Amino acid sequence: MMITKRPTNEEAVAGGHDVPAPRVRVSVHESLLPGELSSLIGRSQLLRQGADTVGSARVLTFIGPGGVGKTRVAERLVHEMSRSSDFECGRVHLADLREGEDRLAPAIAQAFGLRENSPEPAEDLLVEHLAPRQAVLLLDNCEHLVGEKPGSGSVPQLLRTLLQAAPGLRVIATSQIRLGLSGEHLLPVPPLCIGAEESSDPTSLTTVHEALQLLIVRARAVGVEIAESDYPVANRLCQLLDGLPLAIELAASQLDVLSLQSVVEHSDLLGLLVDGTSTEAHHRGLRVMLELSQKLLTSDEQRMWALMTVFESETGFDLDAARAVCVGDDIASADVQPLLSQLVRKSLLLVDHQAGCTRYRMLRVIRQFGQQLLTQAQQDADGGTAPRPASAVVHAAAEHFSDLARRGAKLWLGPGEVEWMHLLRLELPNLRAAQKHFLAQPGQRRRGVELATNVTQTRCQIFAGKLNDSRRMLMLGLQHAAEVPEPSDVVATSMLAWIAMLQGRLDLAAPLLQKAKRDAAALGLSETLAPLLYASATAVFLGEPDLKKAQAALPAMERAETAFQLDGNAGDTFMVILFRAMAVAFLGERDQAMLQRDRLLALANEAQAVWSISWATWTSALVEFMHGSPRRSISLAQDALRLQREIGDTWGPTWSAWLLAVATAKVGDHELAGKLFGAVSSLQRESQTCVVNMQPFLRVNDEIRNYCRHTIGEDRFSEAITTGEKLSIEDGTALALTPIEEMHSVRAGENLLTSKEIEVVRILAQGKRYAEIGRDLDIADRTVETHVRNAKRKLDLHTRSDLVAWYLDPESNKSI
Repeated sequence: MMITKRPTNEEAVAGGHDVPAPRVRVSVHESLLPGELSSLIGRSQLLRQGADTVGSARVLTFIGPGGVGKTRVAERLVHEMSRSSDFECGRVHLADLREGEDRLAPAIAQAFGLRENSPEPAEDLLVEHLAPRQAVLLLDNCEHLVGEKPGSGSVPQLLRTLLQAAPGLRVIATSQIRLGLSGEHLLPVPPLCIGAEESSDPTSLTTVHEALQLLIVRARAVGVEIAESDYPVANRLCQLLDGLPLAIELAASQLDVLSLQSVVEHSDLLGLLVDGTSTEAHHRGLRVMLELSQKLLTSDEQRMWALMTVFESETGFDLDAARAVCVGDDIASADVQPLLSQLVRKSLLLVDHQAGCTRYRMLRVIRQFGQQLLTQAQQDADGGTAPRPASAVVHAAAEHFSDLARRGAKLWLGPGEVEWMHLLRLELPNLRAAQKHFLAQPGQRRRGVELATNVTQTRCQIFAGKLNDSRRMLMLGLQHAAEVPEPSDVVATSMLAWIAMLQGRLDLAAPLLQKAKRDAAALGLSETLAPLLYASATAVFLGEPDLKKAQAALPAMERAETAFQLDGNAGDTFMVILFRAMAVAFLGERDQAMLQRDRLLALANEAQAVWSISWATWTSALVEFMHGSPRRSISLAQDALRLQREIGDTWGPTWSAWLLAVATAKVGDHELAGKLFGAVSSLQRESQTCVVNMQPFLRVNDEIRNYCRHTIGEDRFSEAITTGEKLSIEDGTALALTPIEEMHSVRAGENLLTSKEIEVVRILAQGKRYAEIGRDLDIADRTVETHVRNAKRKLDLHTRSDLVAWYLDPESNKSI
C-alpha cells in the first residue's frame, strides 16, 4: 500500500501526485458526439497531446487566438475523459461574465448541477461538492477573467481554492493568455493544417488537408459540393484565411450565394491579407472574415446584425425582442423575421427551437464585431439620415424587457403562468442588462428597482432554482437608493426579506424587515403597503418558535391579503392566500384550514394556472396531514409532485417529498418514511433548499422523526434514512411516487400498535365490552379504555367503530 500525504497549496495546484492520473483514451474520428452540432475535423495529434498532459497535470490550458478552435478541442477532450473514466464533468462558458461580478462561482456550481437557492456562498457549495469527487471542469474563454497580471483575476483565484480543497479535480481551460497558476500546463492550439503534412486522405490524388476538409464538409452542409477540380482554389482560400476554423466556417456559409472564385478574388479580402505580413494576416484573419461577411450583406442585413448585438449572448433573444429594437430604424416589423433568417443562413446567428419557440443567439466574437458596426454607422452618418446611436438601441432593449417583466408580473396567474416563468428564466441575462442600464441613467433608478421587483413577482427565479439571482437584482437596485426612501425601495426591501425567509435565513431577514418598517413609517405606509404586510406576516409564520405567538401570523396574513386585493394584483393576492392557507393548516383549527384550502383550490383552478394548482394541491395535502386523513395527504402530495416534475419546477419537489415522508410515518410505515427522509436529504442538497429551517416545518419534522425512532428504534430508523440517502434523485422520487396501495404489505398502521393494544382491539372487534375485555386479559377497565384511546390516536381514527372496521377489513384501509 502506498501512503500519500495531503498536498500543500502549491502541490495541490501543481502536482496532483496524491490523485491517480486519469487514463484517457482519445477517439480519433469525425462523427458527432453528444452535444455537438457539427463534426470535429482533424486535431488528432492535439487531442493525444492533451490526453497525455492531463495525465500529469491538474490544470491544462488550451491557448491561442480567437477563432482558432480551442473550445472544440477542449470539449472533445472533456467528453473523452468522461467516457473513459469515472469523472463528473462541468462545463462553463465565461464569455458573458465580467470581472467584479459575483457570477463565476455560481456559474460553475450550476454546471455541476447545484441549485442557486442556498444563501451560502457558491464557492463553499463547490468545495463541499467537489472535495470527495473525481471531476473535470472545463472553463471556456477565460482571458478576460485572468487579471491584468495573469494569476490575479477571479478565475485563477477561485481555481486555487477549488484545486486545494478537491484533490480529484482536473481543470481544462481555453484562453488567449495563460491563467497564471502554479503548475499550469499550456498547450498551444494552432490553425488547421493547410499543407500536405497531415493529409486526411492520403489515397487521394489531390491533397485534402485539415483546413480543406473542414471547408468541404461545411460547404456540403449548405448544399454545395467542392469538386476535386476546385481544390486548388479552395486551397487558396484556406491559405488566405490562415487555416482559422471559424473563418473557414464563415466562408463556407457564403458558398450557397457566392462561388469559391468570387470569395478568393474579393478585393477587400485579398488586399487586406496580401498587404500585411503573414504574422499580421494570421492575427487579422478572423476580422478579415467578419469584414467579408459584412460586405456580403445588404444594408438592412448589416443594420440588423448591428442591432441584434444589443442582446446578451448567454441565452439570446426571441422575435418579439428583435422587433422591439428595430422600431425607429426603418425596418418594418414584417421584415424582421426574414432578416433574422438571412443572418442565420449566413452563420451570424445561431437558432434554437424549443417547445415551439424560436430563439436566436450570436456568438460573442460576431457580436463584438457587430457592436463596432453599430458605433461606426453613427459616426459615418451625416445629416438627418443618421441611425439611432448605440445608447438609444440599448435603451429600446431595456424598455422591452422592462415591459416584459411588468406584463409577466401582472399576467402571471393564468393559463400561461408556466410559460411566463420559462420565458423570463431564459431572459434573465437580458433582464439583468436592462436593470443595469436603468440604474446607470439619471432619473431612471426607480425603474431599475421596479424591474427587479416585477421579475421577483413572477416567481420565475423560485421556479428555476435561482433565488440568489433575485436577491442580487433587488440588492443592486437598493444599492443606488437615495437617503430619503421611496415606496419602491420599501417594496424591494420587503421582497428581499421575504426571499431570505424562503431560504430559511431569518437572521438575514430580520434587519431587512426592520429597515422596511422604518422606511414605511417615515412614508406613512406602515398599514397599507401590501408587500411589507406580507413579509411581516411571513416572518411570524415561519420564524416564531413559540407556537402561541406564531398564531399572530393568522390575522397578519388576513390584513396582507386585503392590502393585495386593494392593489389589484391577482398573482400577489394568490401568493398571500397560499401562505395564509399554509399558516392556518399549521396554526389554526380544522374548519378554518379546510375553508382556506377550498378558497385556494378554487382560485388556482379558476385561473387554470398550473404552477399555482400544484401548490394548491400541496397545501391540500398539508391540510389533510394536519387535520384530516394522512392517506389522503399522501395521495394529494403525490399529485403535486407529479405536476411539479411535469412543468419543470425545481423548488417544489423537495417540499412534496418531505410531506410524503411525514405522512407516510403517520400512516404507520416508519421504515418507508425513513427512506423518504433520506431521499429528501438528497433533494435538499440538489435543490439547495432546507425545509426544516422554517419553524412550523421544524416542529412537525422533529415530532414525526422522534416518534419513528421511538416506535421502531433508533438503529432501524437510521438505517432506513441511510438507505434513502443512497438513492439517486430519480430513484428517490420514484419511491416517493409509489402507489399508496403498494406501500404496505400488512394491515396499514399495525406496526404502530403494541402487542397488548392489538390484542385489545382484536377482542373489541368480537363485540365485547371493556369489562369483558378486562376480565379476559386480567387488566382494569380503565387500562382497556386507555389502550383503545391510544390505538385510535395512533391510527388517526375517531370512533371505536372505526377501530373495529380497521381491524376486520384491512383491505378497506389501503385506499381512501
